[in-house]
This record gives sequence, structure tokens and C-alpha cells, in this order.
Amino acid sequence: MGRMLTALALIDIDAGTVTSTHLESAQFPVEDLAIHRGEGIFETVLVSVDAETGAPRVHSEGPHFTRFEQSAAMLDLPAPPRELFEEAVAAVITAVIGSADLSTARGPVTEFSVRYAMSRGLDAHADPTAHRAAGVPHGARGWAFPIGVTDGQRAQRTDGVRVVTLNRGYDAYVGESAPWLLIGAKTLSYAVNQAAARHAVAQGADEALFVSDDGIVLEGPTSNLVIQRGDTLLTPDPRAGLLHGTTQRAVFTGAEAAGLAVAYADLTIDDVLEADAAWLVSSVRTAVPVLEVDGKTLPHDPASTSRLHGWIRAA
Repeated sequence: MGRMLTALALIDIDAGTVTSTHLESAQFPVEDLAIHRGEGIFETVLVSVDAETGAPRVHSEGPHFTRFEQSAAMLDLPAPPRELFEEAVAAVITAVIGSADLSTARGPVTEFSVRYAMSRGLDAHADPTAHRAAGVPHGARGWAFPIGVTDGQRAQRTDGVRVVTLNRGYDAYVGESAPWLLIGAKTLSYAVNQAAARHAVAQGADEALFVSDDGIVLEGPTSNLVIQRGDTLLTPDPRAGLLHGTTQRAVFTGAEAAGLAVAYADLTIDDVLEADAAWLVSSVRTAVPVLEVDGKTLPHDPASTSRLHGWIRAA
């Protein structure tokens, strides 16, 4: 997808400015806490491009930023200035839409994602005078850049995935008594999630599904679980120890409008195996049907999956 993927917007929160540049020219100070402590937060939004007009649409834009603000509060970060992050995301989208290379061998690009993030800033031992002289902010900083949607991600939307369950290592609802675990915050500390995804692939699966130590199904490393039971869609209660998904909420909004019941519930692996259908939902992949859990086959209705895709695109 060419140079569209090199767009970058840098946010100097203290100065209240947004600077458009390119990823290849970016220099990130190694003393920043995002690099060696994971002290930061992020969101990833899906952007659709109208095939006729070229107009972009950011899906679930409001819910994403609200969760961004909630994550900041959980980490005791400064409140992210909405107007600066909206300006940064818009600058990246404009750079992508305006790119002369907005096409691939398959035809025009109709979707991509934008990731925006905020770091706590430089470590306490960093010399603020030296960094200011070099034009480097000492406090919280933000950035935004585009990411292409891969063929594999698109294929999973219809082809589905095989899932293996993995122990999350703690009981459900532990976050209520241990808020310092930051359960429910979307932080830059994703090493565990990445390791779980690699372990799932090593086990011959496509995706992992976390289960609490006491047997409650939680979430995937980068997705939420939604199951169908008759005319009801269910998803794990976010308070049990998972991120409250923006895409899951879009699915529930669409389902309620279509006359289906929705509920948050404590689900077990048996609940998933006995479901009429199950999906992993996330911003970029949208809704991915779950075909197997620990080698056991689940029902799959392509029409139902297509309906979920429509609800997510409408948000």
C-alpha cells in the first residue's frame, strides 16, 4: 500500500501542537517510558473509504476515545486532549486519502486502520533541559499512524478461526480488589498478549481465548468473545477481567435494533461449546467466526456473520 503507511502525526501535549511527518523520519527518545516500561495507552480505529466519493468514515470513533480517556485515568496519566488526538487522526487520514498511491494490485484501498497512542513521557532520570533544547517534550506525548488491513485479516472475517483456550493466570473479578493490575485498561504493555497469540499458533490454532483460573471465559489477546444462544447474544462481563470492547458494543447495539436480546454474563467453556455460534470481534478484523475451540467444532452460519459485519460497519 505504498507510502500511505508512512504517514505520522506527532502530538506535543504540553505545547498543544500536532506535527505531520513520516514514520521514516521519526525519532523516539529511548528514555521514554513507553519503550522500556510500557507506560502508555493506545486505541486502533477502523477507517472505511467510500468507493465512489473517497470520503473516510472512522468507526466507533467516540467509544474508542472514551475508552482511551478511561485507560489514561486508570494509569494516572494526564487526560488526553481530545481535540489534539482528533486533529492527529484526521491528519493521518488526510495523508492516506491524499496519497497518489492509494491502491494495490487488488484495486482501490477501501479500508485501513489508524492507531493513536499516548506515553507518560520521559523517565525521571532524563535531563529535561537537554531534551527541550533538542525540541523533545519531557512530559506526556502522543502520536498516530495508519496501518493497512492484511489479506489474512480480511480472510478471517469469513473463513473463521480455530481457537485454543489458555489460562489467564488469575481468578475472574480480581481487578475489583487489585486495581493496580490495570485490567480493563488498553495499555502499551502487550507482551503477554503477543506471547499468548504465538503460543496458540504453536499449538496448531489460529487464535487464543483466555480463561480465568476459576473457569470463566474472558477474551482473546486482541478481541472480545460474543456467542449466540437462540435469540440472545452474550459476551463475558468486562468486570470479570477483560477489556470492554468497542466493537462488541457496536454488535450489541445492532442486535438490539434487530430485535435480539443481549446480555453480559459469566460464561464457561461449555457455554461456548454449546452455543449456536461464536465470534471474536475487534476493530480491524470486525467479526471473525469461531469454528473450533480446543479441537471441538462449533456451528457457523455465514448469514449471521454477515449481519454482525453490517452492525459493526454501521457504528
